[in-house]
Parts: sequence; structure tokens; C-alpha cells
Amino acid sequence: MSPRTKEQNDAIREMRMNQIMQAAAEVYLEKGIQLEIRDVAMKAELGYGTVYHYYKNKQMLLEDLLWDALNRAELAVQPALTGDDDPLLKAELFARLLLQQCTQDLSVFILLKTVSDNFHHFSGNRFNKLYAEFQERIYLPVVHMIREGTGSTTPEKTANLIFGSLVGYTTLNIHHDLRDEMDMEGIIDMIFSGMQLKEREME
Repeated sequence: MSPRTKEQNDAIREMRMNQIMQAAAEVYLEKGIQLEIRDVAMKAELGYGTVYHYYKNKQMLLEDLLWDALNRAELAVQPALTGDDDPLLKAELFARLLLQQCTQDLSVFILLKTVSDNFHHFSGNRFNKLYAEFQERIYLPVVHMIREGTGSTTPEKTANLIFGSLVGYTTLNIHHDLRDEMDMEGIIDMIFSGMQLKEREME
């Protein structure tokens, strides 16, 4: 039997990493910060040694999970960051894409929830850089769209309302196992219809 090629090894590594990340997200939702590498191995249906080969401790695993989620969240909302459409329409598309990604990818939901909780369950300052990158790549683009679209002097308040609504709605449906029944269009319409109504009242 001939040895595996570098491409084959890379493909196996990527497949294993995806298994581990998906399992880690599921276990984190069940156990929170109390998760252990052994729990993740069991959920992924991999040997403990296999998971340990990639991650020596849960801190390394969770850090990778969140950084990977940030990259995927940014990729998911890219269509809303390009083009010359009305800024509020872009903000609405951004929120819709981010909500869709949260429901399809639990690690992106965990990222948003963790940021909204200000990394409450994580000790030390190891996530300061991640928080700064999240602000730059996810949060501030929405703030900019709202400022451009409404002329508001406090666009951060509206951005907080949008992110808070997305996190709260997704949390409710995930923890009650209602993801298949989520009315994503309904919650997006409610948020942005309310914003437009408020704008008209201020005119």
C-alpha cells in the first residue's frame, strides 16, 4: 500500500477538523464552558487521542472555533458589503444573511452570543484581539450602513438593537429546538419596519 500524498493528508485533516468543530459547537451548546475534549471526541465519534492530536486543551479548541466562526460569518455577509444599494437595504441584507448563517452554523451563533456576553465565561484577555476583529469586520460595517442610511448620530444604538434581536431570537429557537420553525423573514421585517417607522416619525 503506497503512502498517502500531501493532498490526501490535507483532505483528511480538513475533514477531521470539520468533524471536531461541529462536535465542539454542539457540545458547547449542551455544556457551555464545562465541555471537555473527551465530550467532543465522543460527539464527533472520534478517538480521544485523535482530537487531542489537534487540540491539547479546550481553550485552544474554543479559540479556534470562534476565530473560524468569525471568518465564516464575514464570508456569509460579503454580499451585503458590496455594491451601491441603499445603505439600509444593505443593512437589512446583512442581518438576513447573518441570521441564516447562525441557524446553519452553530459556531457562528456561539460567536455572536459570546461577543454579546462580553466573553463572560472566558478568563483573561486572550479574546481581546478576536473582539477587536469582530468589531472591525462585523459590527462596524453595520454601524456605518445605519449612519449612512439614516443620518443618525447614534447608529451604535440601532446596531445594538439589530444584533441583540438576532442573538435573542436565535437563542430562543436553538435552546427550544425550534430552528426548523424559525420565521427569519418575519423577525428581519419586524426589526427594519420598526426602524423605518421611527425614521418617518422623526421627519
